[in-house]
Amino acid sequence: MRTLLAWVRTSVTIMAFGFVVARFGLLINALPGRHHPFGGRLSSGLGTSLVLLGALFLVLSTAQYLATRRGIEEGRVVFRPGLYLMLSGALVVVAIVLAVYLLLTS
Repeated sequence: MRTLLAWVRTSVTIMAFGFVVARFGLLINALPGRHHPFGGRLSSGLGTSLVLLGALFLVLSTAQYLATRRGIEEGRVVFRPGLYLMLSGALVVVAIVLAVYLLLTS
């Protein structure tokens, strides 16, 4: 159960970060003399992607928790690192996209 709660916290954090990124673009465009062609659309798209990514990880982690729980009850436990690798890969991609975004808007 603790692992599922950790995944829930991670998913909520990714979704909250997506919300902040989406609103950051509005802030950039609201600053006087600071209008970037990528500001609103890119940050909105990136923020929405992060919210959807967080929701996807919430669904996948719940499914993995239920499968692991079922395996424990049946006396067989199989470690599947796919979800962890997917999260790591997705966060690396997000970090690269955010770095490019920051370079374009600075």
